[in-house]
Order: sequence, then C-alpha cells, then structure tokens
Amino acid sequence: MRSLSLLAPIAVAMMALLSACKQDSKQTAATTALSPTTVDAKTKPELYLYLTTVDKLNLRDQPNKNGKVIAQFAESDFVEGNGDVSANKEEAQLRGITYLEPYFKVTSTTPEQHNGWAYGGALLRVYAGSRANSPDLGKLSQFTMFLKTLDAKKLESGKKAWDYVKANLSAANGSLGDAALVLLEQFLFRMEREGEFYTITEKMEWKEQDYRDIFEDKFDMNRYPTTKSLAENGFKLATGEGMVFPVVDWDLLQSFFSSRVSASMQEYLKQETAENNMTLYSDGGIVVPLEQIADRAAIWEKFNLDNPYFVRYEETKESERWMRLIMVNGSDNTPTFDYESQAIREEYKKVWAYIAQKYPGTQLAATTKEIADLCAAEGWKRTKKVEDWQMKFVEQMSL
Repeated sequence: MRSLSLLAPIAVAMMALLSACKQDSKQTAATTALSPTTVDAKTKPELYLYLTTVDKLNLRDQPNKNGKVIAQFAESDFVEGNGDVSANKEEAQLRGITYLEPYFKVTSTTPEQHNGWAYGGALLRVYAGSRANSPDLGKLSQFTMFLKTLDAKKLESGKKAWDYVKANLSAANGSLGDAALVLLEQFLFRMEREGEFYTITEKMEWKEQDYRDIFEDKFDMNRYPTTKSLAENGFKLATGEGMVFPVVDWDLLQSFFSSRVSASMQEYLKQETAENNMTLYSDGGIVVPLEQIADRAAIWEKFNLDNPYFVRYEETKESERWMRLIMVNGSDNTPTFDYESQAIREEYKKVWAYIAQKYPGTQLAATTKEIADLCAAEGWKRTKKVEDWQMKFVEQMSL
C-alpha cells in the first residue's frame, strides 16, 4: 500500500507523526515466512533473519549511536536476531530516506558470531520462525550478491533480477520462496524509488484513452516500445495528478510466486496485488466506494491478527491503520464533513452503519461506532469535540 493523503488539518498532524514509519515500511518488517503445513502463523519465532541494506553498518554494544562499535557489516550480509528490539528510536537518513527506527539485537552469521545492536532502518527482515524451517542461506546469499552487482538506476537491471530468479529460484517454496519474493520486490521497489524512471514516461505524449486505460488497469504495456521495455523489466504504469509513472508490477510477482510461497504470503500477495491494481485516490479525492475501503481495513485487521509475525507485519499493520484513519478522518477532497456547513456527510454515516453490520466485534467497528455515536450526539456536525476526538485518534494511531 502506498502513502495516502488525509484530511487537512488532521492530515498535517498525522503526517508529522507517521511520516517516519511510512517512508519505507517495506524496509523493516516481521515475518512468519514458513511452510504453511509445519508451523502455526501465531507461533513465537525462534529465529529472525535480516539482510543488511547499507554498507559499513555498525554493530554496537548499546542500542544507540553512542554505543561502542563492535564490528561492521557489509551491504547484503545476513544477520540473526532473537526478536529483541530497543525501546528507543533514532532518526537516520539512509539512501535518501529518513527513518525513525529502533535498534535490533543481532548476531553475525560469520564464525566470529559478533553480538550487539544494529540500527533497524538498515535491516530488512526476511524470516522469522524455527531454525529448522529457515530458508537456505546459501541460495539467499548468492541472490543478494547478484543483486548487489546490479545498478538500481538502470532499467535493464529489472530484467536481470527477474532472469536470475527464474533461473535459480524456480524450485523455491515455503520460507525460501517468501524470502526470495521479499528480496526481489525490495530491489524492484528500490529501482522504482531511485531510478527516476518517471523521466521516461513524462517525455511521452499520452492519449486520453491511455490515461483511462492506465487508471482502470487495462493498459496494454505492448502498446508502445517504451512501455514494452518497462514491462520487460518488471514495471507497469500508474497515473496520478495528471502524470504517468512506472511502478512495480505486482501481477507479475503474484503470478510467479503465488505457488512458491507460504499460505500467509499467498494471502498477502492476493490482497496487495488487488489494491495496487485499483486506484484509490485522484487529486486528493477518494474514487472508490467507501465500503471498499472499509473492507480493506477489515481484511488487514484480520490478517494481522492471524499473522502477528508476518514478514511484512509493519507494512500490513500500517495498511490497517491508514484504512481505519480514512474511515474516521476522510481524505483532503473527500472529508467526513461538508466544509461550509460542517455537517457530517451522508456517505460516512452509511459506511459507519455498513461496518457495524458487516464487521461486528472488530476494532474497526468499535472505532467507527465511537465516532458515529459522538457525531450523533453533536447533531451530526463536526464540532470542536469531534475535531478533538479525531486529533486524539491520530495521535493514538501513531504510537
């Protein structure tokens, strides 16, 4: 799920509170990347496996930047953890992204087995589970070493990464399939972020039909030589604010990995692909029925309850939070209330009733009932009490 724009001024406060954790929630995630037939997704992991994403990552004796440096990790090293995370967080800029992350207690996988604390923003979690079911570290290391040779700013690197996966990881399954997917998607997402491939599409002259087809996810990537090249390297097109830009092709990821990953990852892939193929916003306004957003919020809430150690847990938890925030705060151009009259909009009254009927007993239902009851008591107006409640809710969701 990509970043969403919420109601101003609520949005301003929320973005200030959540921007750090939304910068790249794919970077630090928890996992139950296990064979679906061997381990319960709710079993507390015995082993965590992380990939270092920057070079010369310090391993310290204390979980802060003043801790003594014990050792340094190279980019693409694998390290192990036991799940211990520091209570404190620190801000750091890595690859042009500002993070506010804790430290993870880790051990090197080298014979020296150095123990200490490494900054979480520089660790990509690829596995959590029993040691017996952990993925083949040799195959993962070969893959990451290959990815390290590729230039994320060159479009052809996408095809090279995909070709490697097809040639060397086609037989992957369970935890190895999950880890391979995480590593490939992370590299493609890095390409999307760092490659500035939007400069390719912004030079093209797009027809009105092109925009409609892209918006409706019906665009044929073979239509133009440029778009065909993007597709061959693992990208499709998205549109927003009158622009066309390349994004990671989740249909391609799903078609290749769905039969090679764990049950929880299959479920994640299905939902993530569906959401990436449907435009939620246009010019700050919600362009899908609010009931669909309610469904997404409920789906992610259930998924997170069922899979508390999922490889992308921080990301899926963030999706749940964002969708729930939309349900109570709206978006910039689809607010919960009318700007002139301050009256609560009918579509939000209806969706709150829809949630109460379809998802009783969920946290989503409890949250929307609370704001619905408050708005009813305030004559269905966005009064100071309602605004204060929304602000407080934003603060709680940022914790």
